[in-house]
Amino acid sequence: MSDGAATRTLDAEFKYRAFISYSHSDERWAGWLHRALESYRVPRRLVGTVTEFGVVPERIAPVFRDRDELTAATNLGDKLTRALEQSAFLIVICSPAAARSRWVNEEVLAYKRMGREHRVFCLIVDGEPYTGAADEAFPKAVRFKVSADGQLSSEPAEPIAINAAARRAARACQ
Repeated sequence: MSDGAATRTLDAEFKYRAFISYSHSDERWAGWLHRALESYRVPRRLVGTVTEFGVVPERIAPVFRDRDELTAATNLGDKLTRALEQSAFLIVICSPAAARSRWVNEEVLAYKRMGREHRVFCLIVDGEPYTGAADEAFPKAVRFKVSADGQLSSEPAEPIAINAAARRAARACQ
């Protein structure tokens, strides 16, 4: 990595720190995550640190969250495609509703086609990953890698995820 690349900031490269992809059934979680990210203050000792993604900022804002229904649309549209292109990271709120959502799957697939598979993070709020059953939490585009031709392959992906549903259940048992 050149010195110029090492010192670049996400501000210069991206309009949004992250794009939150979610099923509108998970609106409460999306609202919570959006507020939590935009109000989070990065620990002072980390601010300014150079990473492979640029310099660590003071804040994780702005974060893009679509609030419009896409049910009548036939594709993601210019607004969402542009927001995905302008987002440093994609955060997928995963649940059985998200796994069934055509639009969540399309957003993940579009982001991966941009060569950013390593920038997709998942928050599991309901269901279980990799079951392939009715309780499946991951959309298909999360579960599989994208091939060189931009199509989903049969090769399983290994997404970075945190299971909020499991953490909530564990707290309930304490």
